[in-house]
Amino acid sequence: MGTSARLLVVDDEPRTAEITAELLRRAGYAVDVALSGREALASVRSGTPDLMLLDYEMPDMDAPEVLDQLRSGAERLAFPVIILTGARPSPGDQVIGIERGAADYIAKGTDRQVLLARVRGVLRDRAAPVGRVTVRGRLRLDMAQMQATLDGRSLKLEGRPLTALHILAERPGEVVSRSELLERAWGSTYSGFEHSVEQAVHEVRRALGEPGWIETVRGIGYRFTQR
Repeated sequence: MGTSARLLVVDDEPRTAEITAELLRRAGYAVDVALSGREALASVRSGTPDLMLLDYEMPDMDAPEVLDQLRSGAERLAFPVIILTGARPSPGDQVIGIERGAADYIAKGTDRQVLLARVRGVLRDRAAPVGRVTVRGRLRLDMAQMQATLDGRSLKLEGRPLTALHILAERPGEVVSRSELLERAWGSTYSGFEHSVEQAVHEVRRALGEPGWIETVRGIGYRFTQR
């Protein structure tokens, strides 16, 4: 994804929104601005951005509420969202945002070059070609299409749960630690997000609908056991 990517900055403070937008425009991005959660949702409906930078706390909706609205219906985010925070965010807030689909958190006032690097990183991850098709017995993972099937039945998996399953399936019989899953699927080393890993594995098991595919190795991580 080049610098022609279209970004949407969402912040209820007009001056802050414009400062962020101008920084991104100078970096070569096309940038739209929304001043509320509802305005952001309306903007997305009229045209999907390549990336949204979303203020955590706004008068009409906070970031998790906006993420819930974006996930409704199709049950997926068609684009990455970076949450912009003030002094507010606690680890619990961050976990909620990540579990609801946020790609990253950036504190307002972060160095401009760091912000641009994080934006470039998220866009690069979105555009990067994904590895080959992986087949493990009756399970088939096509990460280019972000699809998983079991006996030809499409599994309702996407995003990080699907990525976590792919990481495990690529290394059958090997224990993969929670911290490695967290770093590779979430792009974070913050241990407070480990609950998100557990929730993702729970979603994978529920989608598979059969026991025995993924074994919990207590205190360490998980092992893919079917081949």
